[in-house]
Amino acid sequence: MSALFRVRVLAVSGTRLWCAVAGTLTASTGRPLRTELTARCADATVVGLDLRQLRCPAAEFLPDPPWPDGPHTVHLLAPEQLRSRTAGDGRLHWHTDLQSAWQAWSALSP
Repeated sequence: MSALFRVRVLAVSGTRLWCAVAGTLTASTGRPLRTELTARCADATVVGLDLRQLRCPAAEFLPDPPWPDGPHTVHLLAPEQLRSRTAGDGRLHWHTDLQSAWQAWSALSP
């Protein structure tokens, strides 16, 4: 049985894109989610990802983090399980609350 996820684009401003993702992240959905986000963020330089409704089973092995390839800056709100998977990616900016993430995404300079 495969898990499902939903990606919603909530805001677009120039080359900035804000998405929210909900569903269950498993080994079988990790790559398709990353592919979907990369396709949606192809022309974006700054991306905001709200992954707080993305469930990550603790026992599940996730070979790749789900954030997209391409954007220069990615502002993330995410479950704790994903925070440990940053692997030194300098594009990632973690936020603990929606207000700070939105302000950073909305700023004039990335």
